[in-house]
Amino acid sequence: MRAYQKPIGHDHFRLCGIFKVISHYDDLENEFPYRFELENISKLIDFPILDEDILSEILPKKIGGNIGWSNFKKHFCSQGITFREPLQSEVSEILLSELGSGRELYEEVVSSFVKNVEKSLKSSSEERKKRLNTAKSKPQKRYVTTAVYDRNPDVVAEVLYRAGKHCEECGNIAPFRRKKDDTYYLEVHHKVPLAKGGDDTVDNAIALCPNCHREAHYG
Repeated sequence: MRAYQKPIGHDHFRLCGIFKVISHYDDLENEFPYRFELENISKLIDFPILDEDILSEILPKKIGGNIGWSNFKKHFCSQGITFREPLQSEVSEILLSELGSGRELYEEVVSSFVKNVEKSLKSSSEERKKRLNTAKSKPQKRYVTTAVYDRNPDVVAEVLYRAGKHCEECGNIAPFRRKKDDTYYLEVHHKVPLAKGGDDTVDNAIALCPNCHREAHYG
């Protein structure tokens, strides 16, 4: 089964999880006597937005439902009915793979893409052109999650103040000024990344121009 909701004041449905029924029992004293024990097989980090138009196209076509409903709503919108029928395996796979189900982090997707570009560069131009001739012109959309740190804004401000208008690596003046406040554009970089246990402190941070910042990550 799936669990989803459309929060009040929001325009989109959100996927709360995909669950497997592992047992059931009756509680005849309860207003809802038929009880189910569920296992969360999606393990979402966040509740991804469901794209109704895209899912309507890729989900199996469903006959019936309210007139005017999208194919998505015919699958998932049935007011007051929780356990209407088991979720089709094909539908479950679509939700898990197309939406990522919170299993793929943004960083993992970017890393995978970079590796695929490197692999493509090792191909010949002729091989790439053959693949390009049959490739889709519109990229597939996926929903992923990203882990972020609650960084200390005082660290960023103090490092930028310390640097003034000069990159603390190459010594050059910042490449441009921000339109909104005419300040010099530099990017604050952690010498030891937070993801590797680095501290969010002034001593562990440096103000870099965009070129030096890219080199720090990819050089």
